[in-house]
Amino acid sequence: MHGPTFMANPLACAVAHASVRLLLSTPWEARVCRLSEQLRAELEPLAASPAVSDVRVLGAIGVVEMAEPIHMASVQELLVSRGVWLRPFGRMLYTMPPFVMGERELRQITDGMRAVVEATEREQLAKGARLESDVWRDHAKRSAAPPDAA
Repeated sequence: MHGPTFMANPLACAVAHASVRLLLSTPWEARVCRLSEQLRAELEPLAASPAVSDVRVLGAIGVVEMAEPIHMASVQELLVSRGVWLRPFGRMLYTMPPFVMGERELRQITDGMRAVVEATEREQLAKGARLESDVWRDHAKRSAAPPDAA
């Protein structure tokens, strides 16, 4: 039995209806496109890291799939220290930002995700692995530089 989950609670239905009306009265599609473009620009370079198996972006969802399972406690500690709350599972580090999120706030999240990749690489280096990931690091430096610095 699911109880209140599927009971068509009138208050929950009214809130859902108001939420959908509010969503449809905004330029949500343009916002999702903006989020998607930023996620692609800031996450796709991470795919060059040997610590990363894959990077995927679908609309306002960004996923960094690590090559090895994520140690949840240490990754969450790293992210929280950077002001980011993500809940990784297995090998997946993902974000589903709200459609109203600004560029600066989303960059804080993607910077946190990049920090996880960098920390994973440092751990691999400490174990003697040879890593060739300057490609994505150089891209991150270029994208973080002020426009007139190029």
